[in-house]
Amino acid sequence: MLKYKILLFVFAGTIGVSCKKDWMEAKSNKSLDVPTTVKEFQAMLDHSVYMNDGRPALGEESADNYYVSSAMWAGYSASERNTYIWDKDIYIDVDADPNNWNTAYRQVFCSNVILDDIDKVTEADKGTPAWNNVKGSAHFFRGEAFFNVSQIYAMPYKAGSVNEPGIPLRLNADPNIRSVRSGLEETYQQILNDLHTAVNYLPVTPLYKTRPSKPAAYALLSRVYLVMQDYPRALSYADSCLKLYDSLIDYNTLNSNAAYPVPGLNKEVIFHASMSNYFYANTVIIDSNFYKSYNVNDLRQKVFFKSNVNGGVRFVGTYTGGNTGQIFFAGIATDEVFLTRAECLARTGDFTAAMDDLNALLIKRYKAGTFVPLTAGNASEALDLILEERRKETLFRGLRWPDIRRLNSEGANIVLTRVVENQTYTLQPNSPRYALPFPPDVIILSGMPQNDR
Repeated sequence: MLKYKILLFVFAGTIGVSCKKDWMEAKSNKSLDVPTTVKEFQAMLDHSVYMNDGRPALGEESADNYYVSSAMWAGYSASERNTYIWDKDIYIDVDADPNNWNTAYRQVFCSNVILDDIDKVTEADKGTPAWNNVKGSAHFFRGEAFFNVSQIYAMPYKAGSVNEPGIPLRLNADPNIRSVRSGLEETYQQILNDLHTAVNYLPVTPLYKTRPSKPAAYALLSRVYLVMQDYPRALSYADSCLKLYDSLIDYNTLNSNAAYPVPGLNKEVIFHASMSNYFYANTVIIDSNFYKSYNVNDLRQKVFFKSNVNGGVRFVGTYTGGNTGQIFFAGIATDEVFLTRAECLARTGDFTAAMDDLNALLIKRYKAGTFVPLTAGNASEALDLILEERRKETLFRGLRWPDIRRLNSEGANIVLTRVVENQTYTLQPNSPRYALPFPPDVIILSGMPQNDR
């Protein structure tokens, strides 16, 4: 019965959903209970299909972690082909984006159902560890979903971007309220508000890695501030996270011959989430020059990559363990947080401490007894080394697209290039196409303005 109650609420989990009538009829049926207790709210949050799977993959598909052959590209759906070449209009069908927008706003909706009623539970339940966990988790999941959407469907953050369009901020579960686009500044402030609130309620150690925690909220705050280029705050929250949880895997302990050498829910995972299968993991190809950039003693070359059916190499180093339907990891792990802290230390001038963080990670990645600590003569050299290692460590986690957007806004001049059927396509730095279009059905049903690409 509890599972059935939860299923009722996914009907209105997207903006402008076609099944709004079903939702309203179900809600008006007095014989159907709705979640009202802390236990029932926790059960909603623990539904991993709704809350942990299906993170948006459009950014990863648009980034430069991979390429596909012309033959493989021709076999993709029209929307996938258009996304791959950064076409102005990627959608062919009206309802063509079920695994990006819809799943993110389903996560928002489930969070809102809880936040609408969590303060209405019995007085005896309020303030208990279970109540705190539910409230903190709902804020975490909503803030995370808003952040993920903002990295795909809005342009990169600029301080004071009041007039720059952001994303719809659904802050309650009422399906009758029409969605509107908030400003970019308002979007980020809401993300920060949710995550700062989450920190106040979440436990240090979660019962399961699929549940949010205080270290996860600190790490996500660090990720958000990094995108905002607020490096002192990104540093502070990365440090807060690592003071609570800083475990790293020694890659010498992994079996590089396994199909997926890194186990899921491993000691580096702070919070588990996975990405929508928007493209085909077994057929995408890693650039050979990028593959060769790993040192001969760097175990990541064997742990992360295997021969591809197309003759190149493919990525298998996912932190999901590859044992789920959604292969790519989209959660939070300590290696990312170490790299964020290192980058922010370099940017704020403490390049010695920055290199200490980088070397603390890399010694766990090299064949035992072979690692020689990297050195830098100044902050600029340290930053270059750290960004290179961030690129090599965190591929296929949904992080490269936000990184490109952020770095290009600082003048990195990263130009993306695809070659398909002897035609070259490029995405120039700071192009309006760094914000992907809203799904057509969302625009039709809500009347919100579309991104200008």
